[in-house]
Amino acid sequence: MKKKVFHIVSNKEWGGGEQYVYDLCQRQRADGIDVVIFSKPVDSIVSKYEEAGLKVYPLPLGGALDLRSAWRMASVVKGAGVCRIHAHNFKDAFTACYARRLFGAKEAGVVMCRHLTRKGKDTRLYRWLYRQLDCLCFDSHLSKSAFLSTHPAIDESKLRIVHTSIVVPEGVRPAPLRKELSIPDNAVMAMYHGRLDPEKGLDTLIEAAAMLKGKNFRLVLVGRGSDEYTAHLLQLITERGLGQQVLLAGFRHPVLPNVAAADFGILASTVQEGCPLSPQEYMSQGLPVVVTDNGGQREYVVDGQNGLLVPPGDARRLAEAMGRMIDDDELRRKLGRQAKADFDDHLNYEHFYAEIRKIYDWQ
Repeated sequence: MKKKVFHIVSNKEWGGGEQYVYDLCQRQRADGIDVVIFSKPVDSIVSKYEEAGLKVYPLPLGGALDLRSAWRMASVVKGAGVCRIHAHNFKDAFTACYARRLFGAKEAGVVMCRHLTRKGKDTRLYRWLYRQLDCLCFDSHLSKSAFLSTHPAIDESKLRIVHTSIVVPEGVRPAPLRKELSIPDNAVMAMYHGRLDPEKGLDTLIEAAAMLKGKNFRLVLVGRGSDEYTAHLLQLITERGLGQQVLLAGFRHPVLPNVAAADFGILASTVQEGCPLSPQEYMSQGLPVVVTDNGGQREYVVDGQNGLLVPPGDARRLAEAMGRMIDDDELRRKLGRQAKADFDDHLNYEHFYAEIRKIYDWQ
């Protein structure tokens, strides 16, 4: 019988998690696996999956107390034979485990991927859930350590680590960003892309840029945020006299052609992210990165080998690292070559998918 995977998607708007499931579903289908989606009845999400040819079952997906969704899920999964229910957060894992108990199918495994760096809960309800899960997969060693820091009662043989990856289309060509933004050919282009949000360390990044005013570079910020925070960034740029050097380029999709147009990438996050993907996007294009050392990025960015690591919230240290990248063409080329080699060797999507297949433990 054909293997089947049921993914649960319970967010109310399309984001990185929904794209993660989308990419994984496409790869699983190419692998001959039948894939089905359980999703909240959100038109923008349901239609995106349906346009890709995926069967979608809308459910309320209300969390640990939502037995209605569990009953409906059980009616769909019952009779599927050898299958896996794949949850992407704990509240959906409860629904998956209830559903399996309701139809009593031993051949249906329940796995969960943890995409957050949070402490584990150790209540009676969560201890029950941990016993039911067949596998709990983390996106980094950091995420796993944070979860285990509260000593939750879970069989650690169920725990796995798989660094998340990105799908890189063939033949990515740099976008004409320099021409569009009137950036001189001889100016070094540094780039941040992602949400415009305080936790991404953008205030620190602008302060660092102000320390480098005399250098020939442009800092391009790609992404969008709240109107309030975007206005704050524009005010900060004006106050620091950086109107000609720090440029807001807005949201862009697809982002990789814009990434490929840069000379190096920056992630200045002040919060611990499990496995941020933006550094990998630069690395996939043969570009080095300057990143903070407080998250899972330090598990694949090695200081002085494929990028530079700096402490979070330290504008001076960030400026020093950016200055090295701006001043030294050969350093950028050297780090970029190694970044591309590392991505191709153990960070690419096929490597990720091979590891994800293992968490299903197909017999």
